[in-house]
Amino acid sequence: MSLPLSGLRAWIVQRITAVYVGAFLVYMALHFSLAPPASFEQWRAWVAAPAASIAVGLFFVALLMHAWVGVRDVVLDYVHPAGVRLAVLTVVGVTLVAEGLWALKMLFGAVP
Repeated sequence: MSLPLSGLRAWIVQRITAVYVGAFLVYMALHFSLAPPASFEQWRAWVAAPAASIAVGLFFVALLMHAWVGVRDVVLDYVHPAGVRLAVLTVVGVTLVAEGLWALKMLFGAVP
């Protein structure tokens, strides 16, 4: 069985990204409930810290990968005409890339 041709690779990516997204959201909820930033400048300084910006960047990468694998699997399972399938996957892919670029712009905009 070839790993790229099986559903195992997608399953592994889906599980790893789900664990990271879940752990990051729990961390963020705890962090901001215990020590909420008093101003936008404090929030910006927190995001500009190297560890936080890397963690937030990884969060967006994991979130977008998780969304791609999930939506792609649903489309492959339920959209049968090849042209429609290609169109739907293209729209989803372009949307996810645009959201990733927006997240990148947001992260670099937070760094003073």
